[in-house]
Amino acid sequence: MTGGSPTLGPLPGGGSIDAGLWLALNRAVIAKAISELTFEEGLTPEPANAEATQWILRLGGGVAYRFKAVRRIWGNLSIDAASLMRQDGAALRPADDAAGFMLDARETLDIEPDTLCIYAKELFSTLLADARIATMAGSGESEHLLTLPDDQLQAYLDGHPKAPASKGRIGWGLSDFAHYAPEFQPTFQLFWLAADRSRCRLSLAGDIDEEALLAASLGEDERKRLQAACKAAGLDPARFMLLPVHPWQWDNMIVAQFAGEIAAGRIVPLGLFGDAYRPLQSLRTLANAASPAKLHLKLSLTILNTSAWRGVPGKYMAIGPAFSNWLADKTEQDPELADALVLRECAGAFYPHPLYERIADAPYQFREMLGVIWRESPETGLATGRRPLMLGALIKSDFAGVPLASALIAASGLSHAAWLSRLFDAVVLPLYHFLCRYGVGFIAHGQNITVLLDGAVPCGVALKDLQGDVDLVDQEFPEAADLAPAIREALLKRPAAHLLQHLQTGHFASVLRFLSDTLASHDRFPEIEFYGVLGQRLRLYQERHPDLAHRFELFDLFTPKVPRICINRVRLAIGYGDANRRPVPSLGSELDNPLHLAERESRPRRDRDFADKSAGVQA
Repeated sequence: MTGGSPTLGPLPGGGSIDAGLWLALNRAVIAKAISELTFEEGLTPEPANAEATQWILRLGGGVAYRFKAVRRIWGNLSIDAASLMRQDGAALRPADDAAGFMLDARETLDIEPDTLCIYAKELFSTLLADARIATMAGSGESEHLLTLPDDQLQAYLDGHPKAPASKGRIGWGLSDFAHYAPEFQPTFQLFWLAADRSRCRLSLAGDIDEEALLAASLGEDERKRLQAACKAAGLDPARFMLLPVHPWQWDNMIVAQFAGEIAAGRIVPLGLFGDAYRPLQSLRTLANAASPAKLHLKLSLTILNTSAWRGVPGKYMAIGPAFSNWLADKTEQDPELADALVLRECAGAFYPHPLYERIADAPYQFREMLGVIWRESPETGLATGRRPLMLGALIKSDFAGVPLASALIAASGLSHAAWLSRLFDAVVLPLYHFLCRYGVGFIAHGQNITVLLDGAVPCGVALKDLQGDVDLVDQEFPEAADLAPAIREALLKRPAAHLLQHLQTGHFASVLRFLSDTLASHDRFPEIEFYGVLGQRLRLYQERHPDLAHRFELFDLFTPKVPRICINRVRLAIGYGDANRRPVPSLGSELDNPLHLAERESRPRRDRDFADKSAGVQA
């Protein structure tokens, strides 16, 4: 940063936003918005030269955006953010206002004024978080990202790659960011309260009890302090159980919304106790900062982030431990799942609000205010030399501009194709096997999938978020007949085509699309080869399981076309009014399937190779 560069103010934890950084951050968000809204068919840029490397996006009022871009295999545009220019009549200047871009695009996208204003708030929050990450990168710390443990690395990540407003966090101010957002690298104690057992729903796995849950969060000295507070409050352990609450949630929601329960003595506030916790990318999931292998906690957090309120629903609380145990049993019994790890939900507790729970079709944010899930850490039980890495981290670039995926491939000594084969075997094949063998579909996005690394080489996968991000097929699969009726009743049953979308859209289009773009941009590794490798691994898997041939037809990943799922256009269309369920993505026109394209291109090559070999034999 040059000495004379104006700054836009200090950031808590160090660093400041100068004008040059602000320009770069805004350009990156504009590039993401144009790319994703074009992918979702809300915007229609046009090539501005014969090579289709220069593009122009014409909007209302004579405004246009010009930029360099390459069209990728999924049809999305990979945009050079530094090239973005805003044209207004004859005036042409660098594009530098992400919220202003949405105002320019308002008429084209048909955005209501109230929606545009709240979306702008999300963009401003995102830019604040991005600025903090950029100041950490500017310090040189991110040169060594791959040396960081997974829970610390998450402070540097960029959020959902499909969402321009990836860190919206409606409800938080600057001090909340500083105290609770991962990029500010805070650690904090949890707020503990005692909850009347007659009102609270608790579900425990068979191999854990409440004492073990407390031990995962409180050392001996803190346990004594908490016990003293319970004694001072005159609490009877037979009547009350102890619950951790996110400190922000206590201050901003529970103390007021549950005031009647507190006044009646059914909820007793105790204070801050226990180990310090570190927030992960999802904000409401916390890792024990001193002992990362101890249980993670997923706590209610009533803020709006990436289109949804981040509470903890009570719907699945009773089945969480039993369902995760069932999934874990399958990984232990099924050789195809030998390298998959299910992060078991050891316990869950939920305290329904005495009023909101009785209102039919109440907005879901009011019904998810006070809940906690205790979940295994991906650090638990890993062999020496192995480490977890959140899958979404692969597309993150270090301080030198090298994507972590590229750095891992270089460190592994493997070719791109060989390394990707290991990645797909570790991650995609278990997901596909769960689908085809057991009729279980995971919504496998970049945050709830953790790749396990042996050195720099993928060797396994850890699966989590088993409440709400996993559905069952609406058919009887004999292999899943031992699933308890209560679990089957609680989970959603969806048609095969819907579950297939969990993999095609939730994983291929939402994770692999960005990884293939990253490797094409930085390493010049062709996307057609990327998906060719994926197709080969899937075909080899199918050859190993001829008994599942009918399921491969049911869940066909190689069709010429696949659905186009739109998340951003839904948010801009429905606005921010409270609903009784999370937003449902909409459908656009169908996409060309990269797996089909790669396999189609490989056939002539195989035919030529066979012909060449045959000619050689005849000669």
